[in-house]
Amino acid sequence: MAQVDDVDLRVSGRLRELRGQRGLTLSALAGQTGISAPHLSRLEKGERQPSIGALLQLARVYGVSVSHLVEEHEEDDLSIVRAGDAPVHRGQDGRYTVLSGPRSTISVVRIELTPGKPTKVAEHVGEEWLHVEAGTVRLTVDGRKETLSAGDSVHFDSARSHRLSAAEGEPAVVLIASTAATMPMRHPVPR
Repeated sequence: MAQVDDVDLRVSGRLRELRGQRGLTLSALAGQTGISAPHLSRLEKGERQPSIGALLQLARVYGVSVSHLVEEHEEDDLSIVRAGDAPVHRGQDGRYTVLSGPRSTISVVRIELTPGKPTKVAEHVGEEWLHVEAGTVRLTVDGRKETLSAGDSVHFDSARSHRLSAAEGEPAVVLIASTAATMPMRHPVPR
């Protein structure tokens, strides 16, 4: 399992590399992602950990998978994530594991939500499907609040403002599948 510092350095390095390859300024990238230029700068320097929403949005803009940003993969047309080998990362929103491969058309993440600590508000092009594996989750989509229990699922347009939180006092585990990483952009970033 990779050290948290190694993952943070890998993500920050890949973000810098991708922006450099495309010849983008931080301001231009901020306009494409909705993430402020100062925050993007801190992510690229490894001073801040990206939220799951930020990873999805950056992956979408760059046309890569979340797995490409986070994991070390060899290119293969069969991506297997073994239960005992899946690296667990610590991020702003809690502990997470990327379950999709580097060339996936969807991003699949398993996140362990910390009780009482909501995720950042996210809005990104695409669709999102959530499935609660354990615990109770509070989902807010465009101000509408829903409580989901283990076994419940929800599917929605991820361009709508949304956030998650585990119920007070108990952790929750959620599977998130999002097309955000691969949806075509309205204004494509040049390669």
